[in-house]
Amino acid sequence: MERDQDLHDKLIVLATFSKATEAHCLCATLESNGIRACVANETSNTSLGASWFGPISAIWVEVLVFESDAEKALEIKNRLADDMVVEEEIPEWICGCGETVDAGFEICWSCSTPYAGSGDDDTTTEESED
Repeated sequence: MERDQDLHDKLIVLATFSKATEAHCLCATLESNGIRACVANETSNTSLGASWFGPISAIWVEVLVFESDAEKALEIKNRLADDMVVEEEIPEWICGCGETVDAGFEICWSCSTPYAGSGDDDTTTEESED
């Protein structure tokens, strides 16, 4: 029965990417969640030549899923995209121990105290110090 259903269920494009590796990551995530998916156009992506700025591509790599799985696949894709959102960068800050911690680091290199933005109130940022 499932095989007959597959014959009538058409493939749709869930997402497009400029790089095949990104498409394969999404495809693997979908398959690990029980959704059949495949990558299309990955070999034709770089066959159009190159420029000073890299490969010229008019063809995007696509992730295809069955139409019947599209809603669940889209939820997984959106959840994956939300997980990949980069958190706001931590500014340079001064720890409660008096050491200056470079921007981007959330733990003091000297005493291991976490940045105030991560839940600890013993630290101050450079901007708030007068």
